Amino acid sequence: FQITAKLEEFIDRGLDIAVVHADLDNFKAFNDHYGFMRGDTVIKFTARTLLDASDFVDDPVGFVGHVGGDDFVAIVTAGNAEEFCKRIVATFDDGILDHYDTADALQGYIEVTDRRGERHAFPICSLSMGVATSERRRLSSEWEAWSIASEMTEVANRTSGTNYQIDRRT
Repeated sequence: FQITAKLEEFIDRGLDIAVVHADLDNFKAFNDHYGFMRGDTVIKFTARTLLDASDFVDDPVGFVGHVGGDDFVAIVTAGNAEEFCKRIVATFDDGILDHYDTADALQGYIEVTDRRGERHAFPICSLSMGVATSERRRLSSEWEAWSIASEMTEVANRTSGTNYQIDRRT
């Protein structure tokens, strides 16, 4: 509810904002392999990474929310979106390996056995971010902003590793 309220407020005020949808890649495999307690530490680490990036860019509208599961949303001033995302990429990739056993971190993946007893390799968790911004076109509603950010997250998901895609359409 708080996420929707913030989005509505910023859009209604006509602020130049960027809505960032952040999705943890390979989190389910991590959770299955290490258990939900360690999975929770990765969720907290991700939230802290987004909050620290918001502090780093010293954004006047900076807001970070946990949508649920492995999804997060952040709202920053449109002009800060690129710097915000770059900071997240550097910080996330620098710290995520601390959550893995040394052997898994060194090999760069974990192995998870599925319900049929088949083993699958999953890369280290990364973060894919999609950004909707009002910089080039007006965002008319929180639904439109979320839809565009989610669409851009799907584009970011096509590239391995922590990355972001900003909607630059007019």
